[in-house]
Amino acid sequence: MRYLVTGGTGFAGSHMIKRILDDGQEVVAMVRDLTTCHDVSKIIGKNNLKEVEFVYGDLTDLDSISNVFDGEVFDGVFHLGAFSEPSASFKTPLMAGQTNFLSTAKICDEIIDAMPLCVLMNCSTPEVYGICPGDRKIKETNPINPNNPYAVAKAAADLYVLERSKTTDLRTYITRAFSHTGPRRRSNFSISSDAVQIAKIIKGQQEPIIKIGNMKPQRIVADVRDVVDVYYQLMLQYQQENIESGEIFHIAGNDLHPIQYYLDTMLDIYDLKDVKLEIEPKFFREVDIPIQIPDDSKVRKFLNWKPSIPIQQTLKDLVEYWLKEV
Repeated sequence: MRYLVTGGTGFAGSHMIKRILDDGQEVVAMVRDLTTCHDVSKIIGKNNLKEVEFVYGDLTDLDSISNVFDGEVFDGVFHLGAFSEPSASFKTPLMAGQTNFLSTAKICDEIIDAMPLCVLMNCSTPEVYGICPGDRKIKETNPINPNNPYAVAKAAADLYVLERSKTTDLRTYITRAFSHTGPRRRSNFSISSDAVQIAKIIKGQQEPIIKIGNMKPQRIVADVRDVVDVYYQLMLQYQQENIESGEIFHIAGNDLHPIQYYLDTMLDIYDLKDVKLEIEPKFFREVDIPIQIPDDSKVRKFLNWKPSIPIQQTLKDLVEYWLKEV
């Protein structure tokens, strides 16, 4: 099988490439900056870089997307590339719309026009649901009610994908992975921000003070390696015609905790007892969802799946990654 991964040098993209290579399949990685391809080796290993075909493609440049598909035949596309910062999208809403909606529409049309057997996995987000009642689980059937430009663009992309799956022969499924982290998660995400500061404290590069944002929101956090494994298993099931086009799947970890829990766990793992916490106003989001309780029973039942990596291991691996980077 030959797969295209958009956002190939991104967080989930690099782990997706590793999962595909581990299964012995071919990978084409679409990236907007070919000079950053070597960064993927931190996840897949330097020796495996030569196994990946990196091609230029910018989600804001629709012609470049056409060039990626020109003359190609992909068995599946993992569309992971995105403008992925809800807070930043308030400042650049048009960029969020172009990156997350127009690029998705373009990819759909390229597949419909030339690759009737290709399966598209559209990576969506739980942000499309907006703020939901904290006493109820969020199901795939929940109404869409986005509350930031990033989520609006992702919701529009989902609706386009679903419409195309109904009115054309597009073969597709949509994934909405709830909070997840792991090695290579950027430091502008809360748990990774804490992890990089812990790494700097351990190496004596920072005073034992960790700057934090809002630690009250409650999240179920999964490991990115478990998440991409589900992406891949669903692709295989679709190719075996076990999934109807247009299905939506939630993916989540196991246990609900406030964000503070994940920081406390990392501090405990490294026996850091005298670290002070300092509020940093710029770490607060303009709109924060206080609690998300996902219902991912659909994918667990369908794949007979459950997360395999304990969150404590995920957090340790995240800090260990940053210890090598700082």
